[in-house]
Amino acid sequence: MSKTAHLDAYKAARFTLAVLVTSLILAGPAAKANDLCGATIVADLTLDHDLTCTGDGLIVGADGLMIDLNGHTITGPGSGVGIAVTGRTDVSIAGGTIRTFTTAVRVNTSADVVIKQIEFAENSEAIDLQSGSVGNTVKDNLFRDSTTRAIMLRGNSIDNDIKNNTFIGNRVGILLFGSVDTTVKQNVISGSSVAGIRFNVISTGNVLKDNTVRSNAVGIEFIVTTTGSATGNELKDNTVATNNCGLKGPTAGNSFKENSFEGNLVDTCS
Repeated sequence: MSKTAHLDAYKAARFTLAVLVTSLILAGPAAKANDLCGATIVADLTLDHDLTCTGDGLIVGADGLMIDLNGHTITGPGSGVGIAVTGRTDVSIAGGTIRTFTTAVRVNTSADVVIKQIEFAENSEAIDLQSGSVGNTVKDNLFRDSTTRAIMLRGNSIDNDIKNNTFIGNRVGILLFGSVDTTVKQNVISGSSVAGIRFNVISTGNVLKDNTVRSNAVGIEFIVTTTGSATGNELKDNTVATNNCGLKGPTAGNSFKENSFEGNLVDTCS
């Protein structure tokens, strides 16, 4: 083959590779937002305009990624997952709005994921930390109008950090459902139609501190099932105020230190 033929073949191969990268990976700041629905992201992504999806949103396909919503909104169809993170480490999701999905962000068997500065609006569930979610951080977010719950921490979710978030008008703010060694601190939770924070069975070693839980149907609730209730958790320096019921359910086996109950219709109920 001549030198010219070699050069032509090389150029053709580069063009084919560029087309494949653009059409299959759909990643990078130059990508058009509406083309990204359902795409697997394998490089840092910065949205340049809003994204409206008829199904799922984004799938995190590599470790060490940053997804920057850049002030834009990912809107779902009332179903599906906004951003899915499975089997990944060191991922950052920040800076915009995710709305009207069944689950806005779902994290499974992943570690060191940071979710920050997001407004979660009108999702069924905003964040679902599933089994194997270890050492993740949820901070500086706004959760509003979640029809099921804002944050779900499932069994075998360990050592996660939920801090400095604001919750407004959700059915349930935070549900610790089997969560272990999670810290919930400096959050403001209000207007929950069922409960601001709920503990379920097998949740143990969790610490709630410096939270303000106010104007909810129930401030903090311990759920009872046939297998028992959550024990070994520590609640300290929380303000529980102006709720219909401040603290509900059996709390034996948990530690309470210097919590403030102010202006609830009743401070405790069963």
